[in-house]
Amino acid sequence: MTRLLPVSLLALGGLIGCARRAQPNSACEWPHEIATGPLNSSQASQLRRLSDDAEFAEDLAIRYADARRGPHSGHFEGMPEYGRTRDQCLTALFKVIGSSHGVTEEQLRRSLGHRRTSMDLAVMVSFVLLFGFGASLVTRRVVRRYPAEDGWTGPAVMTAFAAIAGSIFGVLAGELWSLMVEDLRVGNGHLSYRVERIPWTQHRIGLFLGSAVLIALISGFQYRRAHVRGTGNRTH
Repeated sequence: MTRLLPVSLLALGGLIGCARRAQPNSACEWPHEIATGPLNSSQASQLRRLSDDAEFAEDLAIRYADARRGPHSGHFEGMPEYGRTRDQCLTALFKVIGSSHGVTEEQLRRSLGHRRTSMDLAVMVSFVLLFGFGASLVTRRVVRRYPAEDGWTGPAVMTAFAAIAGSIFGVLAGELWSLMVEDLRVGNGHLSYRVERIPWTQHRIGLFLGSAVLIALISGFQYRRAHVRGTGNRTH
């Protein structure tokens, strides 16, 4: 696990680094440096490009609304007006992209939900490895403090406590990890409603249960290893 962690972090960093870094603006203007031209929707690579363009347009619209009608813009008139400003900009940008790529606004809006599986998988795997490493350290201390030789009540209760508390922490920490990576990926600290698309925020209960099972398994492995070591020491 300790060997896999650096590899997963390097892979995650590479995926973030490969994300397009066209210069954003808060003027609701589509950057000229982004390549234009018709897209073939039957090709996966072309669909990814369409999704990237739609996502970047969405980010420009959020930046524009933040600058013109955001709470810190000096011209805040409420969230409904903020939302209208953002949506008007996004519609205008979608018209530019649609005209360039030969696609409809509806196709662009649908493409916003097409996240890259490789990125989401890298985020989850990297955190699971971090979480597993931390769980290993915690359960090791539990094993030393509550050895199985003193009876299984203490180990069972403490393992259950560690699984529940650790899972709550893991779900919260994992969500913060996902948000941090997403901030870096899109290059904007204001994710707005885009948070709802991050897989981690959509599966909190499942992640909690999975974390609890992982901690219990690691704890069982630690107790098993301690038992084997104890048996070996008595033999010698």
